[in-house]
Amino acid sequence: MSLNTVFRNGTTAVLILLTGFFTTTHTGMPKAEQLSRNAGKLNARAMAFHERRCLDDASILYRKVLELDPPADPDPDQFATVLRYAPRLYTIASEFFPLTDVVAIVHPDKPVIAYHLFWDDDIDYPDDNDPTDHEVVWIEYDPITKAVVQVSTYFHGEILQEDAAVRDANANSGRAWIGVEWGKHGSVPWDAAGVKSGRPNQEFKKNWETLHATGTRMPNHPLARGWPRGFSGNFDAYRDFSTPVDPSPILKVKRMIKVGRWANAILDQHFLPYNFAPKQEWPWRSK
Repeated sequence: MSLNTVFRNGTTAVLILLTGFFTTTHTGMPKAEQLSRNAGKLNARAMAFHERRCLDDASILYRKVLELDPPADPDPDQFATVLRYAPRLYTIASEFFPLTDVVAIVHPDKPVIAYHLFWDDDIDYPDDNDPTDHEVVWIEYDPITKAVVQVSTYFHGEILQEDAAVRDANANSGRAWIGVEWGKHGSVPWDAAGVKSGRPNQEFKKNWETLHATGTRMPNHPLARGWPRGFSGNFDAYRDFSTPVDPSPILKVKRMIKVGRWANAILDQHFLPYNFAPKQEWPWRSK
């Protein structure tokens, strides 16, 4: 069955699609590998529904993904590891939206942790029907030495990685420094904003230029009442990440942590009672 057929027929087609998955066999393939492959195919289709804002249809598939490849609760060592590598978040002093939720997903096979950050909203998108702004930071570490070996962030569809960010993390007990872009919350690793190097990420600088010169995307939208209409400061003010926001207390209190591969499915089925924008699940996995 084609994906176009699925979208035309809605939820009924989703159920037919599932039947097709579970009646198909792959001769010669180990059962665990077959289940993982089927879960991956279902997850791709779930994300396609999700990106089209068809969350009911996406949730049907997300549930089946996790039935095929269920996540696990973290053991005490994994819980401690999540806290050990929780990033040090910094906003600028005039950041308007608070951090509301943090979910950590521990990869079951690789020493990588995804920290999913949910800010109260996005300054440019009061109309997107997402009550939060979803961003992601990934920390990869050496399980023997415990040293951080890679810091990756999701930044407006791009994956940012900086060698300087790894050095900074290891100089701070494994907790990577992450700057949080004003209003838009793109996560920038040290020194992607160019504070030290003088070579800022060009998308980051372009965002400041737009917010400074023309303002936010929909300043007159009814849901943007009371929001800032633009960024009045200069570029140095836009990257003056001086206000710490520690995600650890949210992780300790809400304990939204799972061990699993399928982050968006876990977010949807286990933790978040609201819609959210699906994001790339791991720094090496394309959407």
